[in-house]
Amino acid sequence: MMNNHQKSMMGNYLKHNPVVAVAIILLALISLAVYSIMHWDEHQIAQYIQVDDCQIAKTSCIVALDKDTSIKVNILPRGIPETDTLSIFIDTQGERIDTASIVFEGIEIDTITPEYRLYKKNDTHFSGKGFLAICSLSKMHWIAHIIVIKDSKVWKISFPFEKNILPKGR
Repeated sequence: MMNNHQKSMMGNYLKHNPVVAVAIILLALISLAVYSIMHWDEHQIAQYIQVDDCQIAKTSCIVALDKDTSIKVNILPRGIPETDTLSIFIDTQGERIDTASIVFEGIEIDTITPEYRLYKKNDTHFSGKGFLAICSLSKMHWIAHIIVIKDSKVWKISFPFEKNILPKGR
């Protein structure tokens, strides 16, 4: 514990030495940033589902979460273009889900988009907007991760897809 004299000395030191004060603030911000990056996936995922038998970039996909609930995922426009706003829709069948969101993960350039929240329109329908990161590679592999919460249990449903960028005029 510091006594009043020590506190006064520390306050005077920081007041007359702004470099030290700025350094302390920067250290705190860097620590917060590192913590945030390390814990970006704050969901405690209970169930992972990898969907390999449906091409989410070309069609809507239906996935069973459990024996009581399935979801239909639809991402438009087809092809999931990098330069357009994406419209994401989830319709539930069976028991209802509480929340839904989506994250896009790029494989070759190791990138992750922000988590886009999908808004509940009614008991069975969620929708929202999202974007892919622009990539200059001619071929890029992505994974669309749908995060669903139902009765405090979290599912992460992953849809791998591939993007081919063709030069203009082809």
